[in-house]
Amino acid sequence: MPLLQDIAPEAQDLQLSDITVGDSVRFDWTAKVGMIDAFADISGDRNPLHMDAGYAENNGFEGRIVHGFLLGAQVSGLIGMVLPGRRCMLLEEKLSFHLPVYADDQIVFHGTVKDVHEELLVITVKVSATKDDSTVMKGTITCRLLS
Repeated sequence: MPLLQDIAPEAQDLQLSDITVGDSVRFDWTAKVGMIDAFADISGDRNPLHMDAGYAENNGFEGRIVHGFLLGAQVSGLIGMVLPGRRCMLLEEKLSFHLPVYADDQIVFHGTVKDVHEELLVITVKVSATKDDSTVMKGTITCRLLS
């Protein structure tokens, strides 16, 4: 399966008329320890579940847990680069996290257009992320398309 940068090395320029319910995109992503560390630096979230393998293991996890919003950052790439792409303005993001993700886990992201509201220039995209066919994250994104 392709990586996001393989699908859209530059932001796609979709207009509302180019988007229909059911349009979808899938891509692979693998979190790396360096990404977790960089996200902690950017976000300021240095919770020991993300930074200290021993602490995470003592609390029943396999190791350091990937930040939920590092997964959310991949969703940002999905909507900002592919569906809908460069005309996207995020209005609302609702994500739920179901299973932990660890460094080197292979994650498959999927986004599907759920609704198109032509009069408002708004689309809703259903998103999910899976690991070994188990859902680790799912949610709904609402975007407005700019002219």
